[in-house]
Amino acid sequence: MAITASVSLISAAGDLVTNALTLSDSTTLTKAASSTALANTSGLARKTTASTDQYTLFKADEYTADKAHKLYLKNTSATATEFFTVSYDDEIIGRLYAGDWALLPWSATDGVKAAFSVTFANTWAENDTAVFDGVTITLGSTETTAAMVDLVVAAKYPNFTVVETSASVATFTAKDSNDLSLIEEGAASDDYVVTTGGNGTGTVARTVAPVASANDIKITPGQAANTVEYMLFYE
Repeated sequence: MAITASVSLISAAGDLVTNALTLSDSTTLTKAASSTALANTSGLARKTTASTDQYTLFKADEYTADKAHKLYLKNTSATATEFFTVSYDDEIIGRLYAGDWALLPWSATDGVKAAFSVTFANTWAENDTAVFDGVTITLGSTETTAAMVDLVVAAKYPNFTVVETSASVATFTAKDSNDLSLIEEGAASDDYVVTTGGNGTGTVARTVAPVASANDIKITPGQAANTVEYMLFYE
């Protein structure tokens, strides 16, 4: 089903120009370089803020880059001084004051997600551990390097996914390109920590350097408590 957006600008004589002014236009929201209508939406939602911190509404990593996505935003406040600053990542687009709304194009430019590998070697023993991203892996009675890799790959990490590259290597990939925190390349790391009873090691090597997303959609309220209404139309 087609989505049509319409806008009307009306000004009485003398308000903006000498004569009365009426401008109106409408368009069907279509896919990039196509006459096919956009068919996906995030659904209409509201976000009530609790501070003047910056809030992310949509992450570019989660949508296809360089498409004809459209973003609807509205400041629901009735207090004239209250506003939101709208940004594509760190690039400020402008402010929406009380009652203001906007329909904006969005290209969802992707970043590059950090990735690194951990190579497990030497002698691992029961109760040896590997700690990363708040998750502790403890080796059971099967005292092999391959068993440790299996446990590391099977674990669930809040900020990373992990796959088994080989019987001795696990490769981690960040879920978010804007999370630029990554363990340092080398045999030891403050973030990936192994504890062994023997001489087991977990050697870290960066495989992909992170690059932040160019345009996550963010809002920054000018006051702590306010509510923004929003919806994304996307390919």
